[in-house]
Formats: sequence, structure tokens, C-alpha cells
Amino acid sequence: MTIAASRTETAAVAPTDTVPTATVRGASASGTTTPSTAETLLAGHRVPRVGLGAARLTAGDGWGIPADPEVPRALLRAALDAGIRYVDTADALGPGVSEVIIGDVIGNRDDILVSTKVGMLRPAQDRWGILGRPDYLRHAVHASLHRLRRERIDLLFLHRIDPDVPLADQLGALAELRDQGKIAHIGLSEPTREQLDAALAIEPIAAVQSLYNVAARENTPVIERLAERNIPFIAYWPLIGRGLPADTHDRVFAALQPAARAHQTSVQSIALAWIFHTVPDGLAVVGSRNPAHLRDNLAATEITLSAEEIGAISAAVTEALDGFVFNPRYSPHSA
Repeated sequence: MTIAASRTETAAVAPTDTVPTATVRGASASGTTTPSTAETLLAGHRVPRVGLGAARLTAGDGWGIPADPEVPRALLRAALDAGIRYVDTADALGPGVSEVIIGDVIGNRDDILVSTKVGMLRPAQDRWGILGRPDYLRHAVHASLHRLRRERIDLLFLHRIDPDVPLADQLGALAELRDQGKIAHIGLSEPTREQLDAALAIEPIAAVQSLYNVAARENTPVIERLAERNIPFIAYWPLIGRGLPADTHDRVFAALQPAARAHQTSVQSIALAWIFHTVPDGLAVVGSRNPAHLRDNLAATEITLSAEEIGAISAAVTEALDGFVFNPRYSPHSA
């Protein structure tokens, strides 16, 4: 079987000044906007709007078995102690490694929301593919259940929609598992607006997780459609850890500095706060190997930005990008 590279994974993201119209709706008479709450409802769980992305529970950034598995186990315990109640992973991370670590620490606890994803292949560290055949999806869900040590997956994302398999067949396989009690809720990762509409015509969608940050706003049309349907949006890659050349990365972070100084916080917290203000009730999954950073990330939900600050941040970052197209597979160290 030939595995085609994922077009979504390798596609670059064009910068834009557009932010979701929810930002305007959230503005108060004083010109400030605030996230509606530090917590939100996701897949039947009330959770903080910052979740833990599990890529760094592996040996590298999403690949390999840690030399000492107790290190990521300790990190995950520290995240829970810090207040994290939503942990997000995928079977392609490791592959399977992060799910095993999560299973070791969280297991079948019902007070922690655990989401995972199926539908992508990982034949090598730098190779990804899409496979949405129904029997494969069924197989992958059962394997994830075993690794996670759970009786049911709270939120199961179709990692990517396979263009070579009818969407109804892909969602039908997941709906079948939901009806069997193996999955509680079905989500989508990185759908286009057209794919989202097609999916909603087939099955209820509980959440969408896609790339979104202050330097990558291409998914704004998807976010706006989700807001119309009251479906939660979850941003991944929210902190721009990579995706830009080193000099562009430095300019973008310099553009965030004025707001960081004004609020006496870090540029990373401002980047998260920008997401929480432009996507009211949205969430972000953040990876870290530092428990202190996890606590700072959670605190970003308390930052209040004015409408003027949001506009200034968006414009300054667009200028700093200077036409460079954000690419989530681009490492600043390769520049």
C-alpha cells in the first residue's frame, strides 16, 4: 500500500488580518473584551480552556519511546496537579506512545477529559498519511482504548478526512462505535468549512480541533461556522513554537511584547489570550515539559484585552510576518 503525504499536514497557512467576528460581538461598551469564562463545556465535561497536548509525552516532539517513561508520567501528574482537566492526544503520536503514558497515569478516571484521534498513519518520523477506511478506523479505536486503559473514549477526533473514502463511511464507522459505547462524542480535526458542513449533515459533531494562532488565521471561516452552531473550537499550535524562520519568529514575538509588558505577563500568555478573545469559549491545547509553564498557560484565561489591543496585536503580527506564510512543519532552526 502506498501512503500519500497528508496535504493538510504539509500545507502552509496564509497570514490574514481577519479574526472571527465573535471578537466584535464580545466587545463591551468600555471597549474591552473578556473571555466568557476560564472554563467551558467540552464533550459533556466542564474544563479549563487550556488543555494539555500530549506530543511531548513521547521521546521527541510526537515520536519515539522515552528513555525513562517515568519522566513523562511525572509531567502528566504535575499537569493534573496544576489544574489541567483536559488531555488531548492522537494514536499517531509515538505512534501510540503518548496514549500508553496517559493510560498509565489517568486510566479510566472520569474526572479527566481524554480525547484522541484516529485516521492518520505514521510510517516514519517525518512521514504522515491519511487512512479512513472503516475497518481501519474501527481497529484504531479499539487499539486506542487498550492503550488508554479506558472503557470509552470521551472525545474521538477523525484526525483527517480521507478524500478517497466516502465521508459517510468514515463517520458511520465512528457512529457505530459510539452507539456501542466505545466513543462518547465524535470530533473533526482540520476540516475545511465545506467538509464541516458535509459532516454536520451526516452526524452530530461535538468539537473541531484545527491550527489557529495569532500568526495563522486561515481557519477563521471554520471558527465562524462553529460559532453559528455552538460547537466548540480547539486551537492547536497556539504558541507558534515553530512554523516560522528564526528572524520572522523573533519579529512576531517582538510584536507581542508591548501587550506582554502592559499586562506584566509573557508573550506566550498574550498569544493564548488573543485566541481566547477572538474565539469566545474556545480552547487551546498546549504542550510543555515544564509544569510552571502549564500554570502560566492556565492563567492566560484571566487576561483581559481591549478591542483596540486585539486589533493592534493582529496588525503588528501581520506586519512582522512580512508576507511569510506560516508552515506548521517549518522549524526556526532550519532557517
